[in-house]
Amino acid sequence: MNEPNVSLFFELIRSAIWNKPADESLFRDIDSSVWEEILSYAESHKVTALLYDGVLTLPELMRPEKKTVYKLFFHADAIEQLNVRNTQVLKELSDVYEKMGISFVLLKGHGNALCYPNPKRRPPGDIDFFFYREDDYRNANKWAERQGCDMHTESIHHQSFEYKKVHIENHKQVSYFQIRRYDRLLESEVQKIIEEDNFLQLDIEGIKVKILPLEFNVFFIFQHLFHHFIHLGIGMKQFCDWTLFWNKFSLQIDKEKFIRLAESFDLLNAMKVFASAAVKYLGAKPSIFPFETDIDGKYVDLVMEDILNGGNFGFSIFKNRTFSSRIHRKWFSFKYTTGRIRKIAAIAPQHIRTLPIIKINKNLKLLFKK
Repeated sequence: MNEPNVSLFFELIRSAIWNKPADESLFRDIDSSVWEEILSYAESHKVTALLYDGVLTLPELMRPEKKTVYKLFFHADAIEQLNVRNTQVLKELSDVYEKMGISFVLLKGHGNALCYPNPKRRPPGDIDFFFYREDDYRNANKWAERQGCDMHTESIHHQSFEYKKVHIENHKQVSYFQIRRYDRLLESEVQKIIEEDNFLQLDIEGIKVKILPLEFNVFFIFQHLFHHFIHLGIGMKQFCDWTLFWNKFSLQIDKEKFIRLAESFDLLNAMKVFASAAVKYLGAKPSIFPFETDIDGKYVDLVMEDILNGGNFGFSIFKNRTFSSRIHRKWFSFKYTTGRIRKIAAIAPQHIRTLPIIKINKNLKLLFKK
């Protein structure tokens, strides 16, 4: 993790997410091969627009060659256009659902962009809606079917489809653990929010949407991040999302309430590890977190190295590999996940040690659902 390309990559990401100039003294006499490696990290994590913002803070003589800067510019512009498109689709679907009397909560993703200095530079993903009334979930899916949308196979907790080239996920559950006691606890917490109508309202370019209350939202963002981390991996986007959410809302979050929530799901230790990594590598202030951080902790470098090398959602493990079938790919993924268990289990043993059984059960459920 001490390689020049890695430290320079993080310096440029820090520059972008904290809206401050990169330390130009680090970029003296950097040759093109190092810039290629930096760009490779950015591309694998889909954060080229953030990298571009960081590069622009450097004096021209310290930037990469012009063709690389132009390449970053075109990537950044494309990401901006995708964000504009996602916002337009969010507005359109929000209007449709309002006319149909359908209530929804916007989850993670598009709402998290407002935590960035330039929201349009955050790499966009899908749009996630949570329908907390059963009829609303069903009616939203039927509407999509009537539009002729490409409907994917329904998963355990959501129905996804493509609408105007944007991937939409309609959730009937906020999330899941596939561990019964945590799933019951999660359902109980969500029901409490619904019954008390404890949602917040967010304004996204004039679109007013409901979001989860702050304490539960920052918990959920981590739970989603950690779910992907233990199964395959996460990208810099997910890591930045959680860090920047804390930075924006730390003073408004009820710290004791959040700690109780994290402890009840046995995720507090894992959060401390990731928060410590955010301090060490992303330059987050320790004070934004409701617990002490330790940048020299045993798992801090391990987690960051895993994130960095895994690429976006860990998909770099599939790079330059071919599979004879979908089952072959799933088997490779299963072996990779179970092979990591010994290395990362102590971060959250209650969630990680049962992973092989969880993955087998999930695939069996999906198989029999078809």
